[in-house]
Formats: sequence, structure tokens, C-alpha cells
Amino acid sequence: MTVAGVLLAAGGSRRLGSPKQLLKMNGVTMVERAARQLLDAGCAPVFVVLGANAAEVRDAVSMLSVGCVENALWEMGMGTSIALAVATLNTVRFATVQAVLIATCDMPTVTLEHLTALMSAADSGSAHGGMRVASAYPGPDGATVRGIPAVLPRADWPSLAALDGDQGARGLLRQQDTLTVSLRHGNFDLDTPVDVAAWRATEGTSPQHSIPPSAPTPMSLVHTALADLEHEMANTRKMLERIPEAHLDFTPHEKSWPLGKLANHLLDFGMWGTVTLTTSELDFAQPMPPFTAPTTAAGFVAVFDERLDGLRKALATVTDEQLKETWTLRMGPQVLMAQPKLAMLRGMVISHMIHHRAQLTLYYRLLGVSVPGLYGPSADEQ
Repeated sequence: MTVAGVLLAAGGSRRLGSPKQLLKMNGVTMVERAARQLLDAGCAPVFVVLGANAAEVRDAVSMLSVGCVENALWEMGMGTSIALAVATLNTVRFATVQAVLIATCDMPTVTLEHLTALMSAADSGSAHGGMRVASAYPGPDGATVRGIPAVLPRADWPSLAALDGDQGARGLLRQQDTLTVSLRHGNFDLDTPVDVAAWRATEGTSPQHSIPPSAPTPMSLVHTALADLEHEMANTRKMLERIPEAHLDFTPHEKSWPLGKLANHLLDFGMWGTVTLTTSELDFAQPMPPFTAPTTAAGFVAVFDERLDGLRKALATVTDEQLKETWTLRMGPQVLMAQPKLAMLRGMVISHMIHHRAQLTLYYRLLGVSVPGLYGPSADEQ
């Protein structure tokens, strides 16, 4: 069974007063320790969700073959981090992933053996109505709690993607068809200075420390370098959904494009990504196929979705070696640009699209059109 790993490391550690992600256990930060456990358990890919102290936490796992996704809404709670991670995984590149193992970095009693036991139970538990497996441990009132670390099958992902605020996956884990694996002292985490002091008093006694970390599983260039593609494309789609059809000729400046032309240009990037992956060059001197630009918001979205679907299909078959091949943009004999395909996708497709999308937000402001939140709530959504 193919299981992805998601490490929730976005919290602000308010009760502790310092980042719990960066606490060290035998000289290793908690976030590195937890990420290594997911890799050693065989999870692939592994994503670390960042939020508070993002730069420092990212640096703490920079030596590992993990992807990092930054949650701009981390202050709203764990649910937003889970939803973002699932959205990152729920793409064609990860179509073969059957389940996700969700863990956090503030539970020092979690061991590699426990994670592999969860995955083993999930793999053998399909006859029980799914492969959902939770960690089981006593709650404050003595009743059994079903919590993370937990394995949740792809069938649960729509529910996970809809999570918001501080709501985690506990609602799903409480369902009767959830299998459980006992986690000794699973109710102990590092929330307060008292917790840390108690943990320090027994640090080094966990049998997990005797297990040397194995070499991490390498991730492909597509996984590591294009992890933000789906997020950025989704943001662009939000903008196109609000195209003011009565103002396609509006321009804020005599040197600026009309709104309709700018919106039409945003449709190009899915197609350009596909061309980059499937050809070796593009010659602007050659005639382009005729195209009638949309005139409605629904029309813009339909073309955008169609072209993005083509890009996803191209990404599903590309290899690392192909991404290293040189792609050339020319105007007849004049070479305008020649870079590896991966660099073209990052620069001329993703970053280029973000640049023009930002211009469109200015048009919206001047026209009084509500701007959607792209990296957190916009002023119109607060």
C-alpha cells in the first residue's frame, strides 16, 4: 500500500513560549525526528506543513527528502493545515497514493514501530470498511481517545479537505469502522514548560533512540520543485471566476492591457506548461492556432480548466531526466531564452502567471470587484 506522510508543524506553541518544533531530543529537533520517522516508515511523499517560524522549521528539515507547504492560515487551527496537505496530495501526480499518515512533532512517545504498526493495520484492514487506523490512548477522563498519528484512506480525503479552523480529523477517527493501534503514553505531548521539564527528566529512555535513521527516500524533481503548482493554479482560477464581464475593456493606464486581454493571458500558462513538457522549443515566428477569447467568467474558467487538465496529464508522465533537458524559446533564428524545462516551468509558467495575476488584483480594486484570498484572507474577506 502506498501511503503519503503529512507532518503538522505549523503551530505557534503559545503555551510553551518557544517553538516546540525546534526542541531537541538527543541533539535532533522534534520536527526532524518526526519527519525522519515518516520517511523510515516508508511514507512517500512526505510533506511538512509550515506556519509559525516557517523559515526556521524549514531549515530544520532541509537535509531531508521532504516537501514543505506553508499554511498562511495556520493561526486558524490544525484543520486548515490538514486541508492544505490533502489538497497538495490530491493531484494527478499522487494518483497512486492510497492513504495518508498524519502525524505531529510534539508527541515524543511516538516511535517508528508505532507508525509501521499503523500502516500494517491499514494495509490489512480493507475488509473492515476502509483502511482508517487511529492511535488509541486514554483521555483526560479515562475514556479511550482515537487520535493522531493516524492513517486515513483516500476515501476520507474529501472530508479532510473540508476541514477548517481548529477542527482536526477526530470526527472521522471516531467512526465505528476505524481500527486502532494502542499508543503508550499517547496522551503526553509538549504543550507547556512543565511538559518539557517532565520529558527532559526521562529523555533518552525511549527505545526509539536505539534505532538509527535509514537513508531517506529520494523525491522526484516534480514532487519537490512543483509542489506549489496546484495551489497557484487554484488561486488563478479564483480570480478568473470573478471576471467582471461588463468591464473587459477597462484599463487603469494607457500603457496597461485591457482587463479582457490580461485575463486571456492568464489562460496561456496551463498551455505553456504543457508545451514546455512535451516539446523542445517554441518559435514565436510560427503562426499560432486561431483562438477566440472568452467574454464571460464561466468561459474563462472553462478554458483555464481544459488547459490545466492537459498540463496535469503531461506532468503525470514526465521524468526527472526530461525536466533537465533544455527548452528553447525563439523568434525565428533569434534565441530569446534557453533553460532546463524545470526552470522554464518555475519561471516562465508559475512565476510569470503570479505576476500577471497580481496585476489583475489591482484592476479589481479599481473596479470595486471583491478580491479573493490567495495567501490568506484578503481585505474583502475579513
